[in-house]
Amino acid sequence: MDEVEEETVGRPALARRLARAPAFSSLALGQFRFLLAGTSASQLGGWMEEVARGWLVFQLTDSAFQLGLVAFLRGISTLVFSPAAGVVVDRLDRRRIAAFSQAVPGTVALLVGILVSGGWVQMWHLYIMAVVVGASVAVNVPARQVLVYDVVGSEHLPSAIGLNSVIGNVSRIVAPSLGGIIIRVAGTAVAFYGQAGFYGLAVAATLMLRPLTHVEPVRVPVLSGIREGFDYIRRDERLSRLVTMNVIANVLIYPYVTMMPVFAKDILHGGSAGYGLLLTGVGVGAIPGGLTAASMQGWGSRGKTMALTALLYMGMVLAFSFSRLFVLSFAILVVAGIGWSLFVTLNQTLLQLNLDDAFQGRGMALYSMAGGLTPFGSLGLGAASQQFGVPHSVAVFAATGLMLAALAGIASRKIRRL
Repeated sequence: MDEVEEETVGRPALARRLARAPAFSSLALGQFRFLLAGTSASQLGGWMEEVARGWLVFQLTDSAFQLGLVAFLRGISTLVFSPAAGVVVDRLDRRRIAAFSQAVPGTVALLVGILVSGGWVQMWHLYIMAVVVGASVAVNVPARQVLVYDVVGSEHLPSAIGLNSVIGNVSRIVAPSLGGIIIRVAGTAVAFYGQAGFYGLAVAATLMLRPLTHVEPVRVPVLSGIREGFDYIRRDERLSRLVTMNVIANVLIYPYVTMMPVFAKDILHGGSAGYGLLLTGVGVGAIPGGLTAASMQGWGSRGKTMALTALLYMGMVLAFSFSRLFVLSFAILVVAGIGWSLFVTLNQTLLQLNLDDAFQGRGMALYSMAGGLTPFGSLGLGAASQQFGVPHSVAVFAATGLMLAALAGIASRKIRRL
């Protein structure tokens, strides 16, 4: 009896039926269920941080540039620490690394909540918060991504990544709406306390995983390991194009999220509650998108589908920049979420399936560096918005990303054949 069968025995009939469906097959593994619980709590904490940080910055400064600057500091920290983080993930206990890297932002959120409660918070506090949280993300993202691969293997990887995406987007629906309501009813400090609580739950769930003793650590010096990781990705056109697609999305498209307080308050007139609701729009669409991606074993070219859904996502962000009706904007973001979730899930799945085991940590760390490049886009978008307005700037960024993604994805025969 294999591991999946062993862990499915004694489960309720519904759970057994779900485990047989391609999209839910990874749920048959008890270790993955613990990992998914930790991911859920971590995602809730992360989205609460997104809402609370963005609204607090806007309250303190009323500046689109400051929104971009704080996002820049957070992402540049992720970018700087990511290469070394990948080597650490390949060398050390990934379970403990993941737990520690979630305890850090939880502690920071608690401290910022105290500062807000006491009326002592200043922008330099938020600059420090952005740097520390960005560094923790640099470690946590590849650690959790490789833990998924360690726990489920290649057979259930599409299901596991898809379900992680679904959970992340359920959190994207729940946490921003909850954060917006909490800010309106109880104040910004309580939103920071809430995210600290979610991170605490994530640490507890991650530590409940059994140590993964079958994972063979890679003994390599940090600098040599970083160089090997870059060379490995660069030499393989498939891997380099997959990473490039992720970079385009993160630098030119995703920064529109940092401008969401401006859209909510000044353009669509939705206030803090509307801000939270807009952030949930992509999450609403991303749930069916993630489930579809999780089911895509044997559906033909996942690479071609990945490239097309990237174009769908980027096209919807372009359309969002022209909308002036709240309901229409929300609907556009829902469709954007379908494309975004399919693209991200397939992009990560294809990358991990084509990485050698010895390079899983470094490969995923370099891949997640795209998130560290986002602040360059956020800073540029913030600066452009000061001169030309937020909607026009988002439109130009989205159109540019759309053209580059078409060249990197659809135009590549190797990507279309994946």
